Parts: sequence; structure tokens; C-alpha cells
Amino acid sequence: MPLNLAYRSGIMKITLLVAGFLILTTTTIFCQNDCAAKIQEAQKYYDLGMIEEISKMLAPCMEEGFTRPQKIEAYKLIILSYLFDDNQFEAEKTMVEFLKKYPEYEIMPNDPIEFVYLFESYRTTSVFSFGITAGFNLTDPRIIEPFSLFDLTSASTKNTVKPGFNVGIGIGRYLSRRMLLNVEINFVSNNYGFSDEIRIPVAGENDAINLVTYTERLYKIEWPVTLVYEFNIKKIHYFVRAGFSAAKLTGITGHPSRKYSEELPPLSIDNQNISYYRKNMLYGGIIGAGVRYKVPRGVLTIDLRANIGLNNIVRPDRRYKNQEFLTKYYYLDDDFSLNTLSLTAGYYFSFYKPKKQR
Repeated sequence: MPLNLAYRSGIMKITLLVAGFLILTTTTIFCQNDCAAKIQEAQKYYDLGMIEEISKMLAPCMEEGFTRPQKIEAYKLIILSYLFDDNQFEAEKTMVEFLKKYPEYEIMPNDPIEFVYLFESYRTTSVFSFGITAGFNLTDPRIIEPFSLFDLTSASTKNTVKPGFNVGIGIGRYLSRRMLLNVEINFVSNNYGFSDEIRIPVAGENDAINLVTYTERLYKIEWPVTLVYEFNIKKIHYFVRAGFSAAKLTGITGHPSRKYSEELPPLSIDNQNISYYRKNMLYGGIIGAGVRYKVPRGVLTIDLRANIGLNNIVRPDRRYKNQEFLTKYYYLDDDFSLNTLSLTAGYYFSFYKPKKQR
């Protein structure tokens, strides 16, 4: 019997919870439908020039009852009613309230011209933005001057492009409505390689062919500073950028390998720390383009950029000091810089402060 009572009590609690949920849902739907009807009624009042009651009519639903699109339309109607009544003070006050709630709002083709004029008289860009980014890169080493232990005319050389990654944070500051200064700090991994096919004359035989391959993995902290110019095409936000970067090496390893014939295994060693043979600082010029998509309180970005290496990363005075690389693997550093192509996605949280423009 006690078990039966407990079962009945449990069923009663579940029934009450379901009933409460249904009542709450029904009430919410009713309120939303009622508020939607008020929007339509307020629009009719505005069309007829009966503007005095519009603000009072919509006020009960402004805190709770409107969906996001309905609330935006309600704000527009209230602002337009104040403008129609020559109440500039209340119109501007309401516009500031609207921009604080919906700072990412963009003018629609059907927005009344009076609303557009007032909207565009305010600074609607963010004061600054803070974001996180992540992506991948491809690094192509650019030979500035080749070096070899043998006659360069007997060697066939080529570079190898390899993938890496980059993650970072950035801060953006609008200098004008369309011009943005962007400062970042990124942790970057660049991978790349070289291969040399060297023909060495051997007495009484055909030339011996040595295939020398060398791969390098580089880690750095990078500080890009760029100017970004935004423009719109059919409501899509595009941008182009140009700037400069400085980077400090945090680690670099090299892996040489030499193959003498098909029958024999290649001669190689594990990755070696070669920081001693590389410069600490790298510099580059940046160009790029991308897309920005506004979301509540921020923007999503896709950024394609090229970082063109400006300086030789090899220390010329230490070129011949790695005897193991020279005598065992026939590898000698060329003078080279790093060109990198990266594709990065990010999210920037925007901080807004609507302000009347002069």
C-alpha cells in the first residue's frame, strides 16, 4: 500500500509539472501573438499619422513578449513616431538605446529614409574589438643566394612547401568608418624543405648521384600590425589589409638526409637544434583579403594573407660551422627568407559605444 501511494504521488508531480509547462508555453505563445498584433496595429496607426499612442501601445511588449526581429521593428516605429512629431530629443534617446541593444544592426533596403539619416548620424562601429584566431599556413622558402659544396652547375635544386599552423589573439581599433588598425600576437609553426640532386664525378664510372634532402621546422612568436579597409558588396563585408610583421624565433630544428643509391638506405639523423645557425628576428611585409560576418556582439572572420619575408634568416658567419651537416650529408645553407600563405578563421568580440557624430 505505501508503494502504491508513492507511485500515485510521483504520477501527480509529473502531471503538475507537465501542466505547468503547458500553461507557461501557452501563455508565452499568447503573449507573442498579442505583441505581434500590436506591431501590426502600431504600423497602421503610423501609416494614418496617429503617432501619439504608438510608444505607449508598444511599451508593454518591449521588455518581454517581442521576438528579436519584432523588437527591432518596434524600435523603428517608436523612433519614426518621435521624428514625425518633431521630438528630436526622444528620437535620439531611443536611437541610442536601440544601438546599445543591437549594435550590429545594418540598414535594410526598406528602412525609411528618416530612420537611415538618424542612424547614420551615430558612430555604429565598435570602439575596439578583441578576438581569437586559428588556421594553417604553407611556407615556401625563397632563395636569396644559393650555396653548395659542389659546382652549382652539376646540382639540381628545388624547394619544398610544407604545411604549418598558427593561433593567436588580436585587437582591432576603428580609425574611421571603414579603416581599422589591427594588432596581433601569434604563435606560428612553419615547415619547409630543400632537395639537391648532386652529380659527383667518379673515376672510371658514370657520375654518382647524391640526393640530399633537408627539412626544417620553425616556431616563432609573431607580431603583425596591419591596416584594414572594409567595403560591402550586396551586404557582404569584405576587407583588404596591408602591413608589417616582426617575429622572434622560439625554436628551430633541421633534419638532413642523403641517399647515394637505390640499393642503400638513406643516411639520416634525428631532428637537430639549429638555432645557433639562424637569426633571432624575422621581418615580413603583409598583404591579404578576407570576409567579415557580423553576429551579435562581434564578427566572424575568414582571412587569407601572404607574409613576404624581407630578411635572410641564415647567419652567414656560421654557414660552414656545422661540420656534421657538411661532411656527412653534403648539406650547406643557402641564404633564404620565408614566404608564407595562411588561411585563418577567427571571432572578434566587439565593444560598442554609440556616439553622435559631428
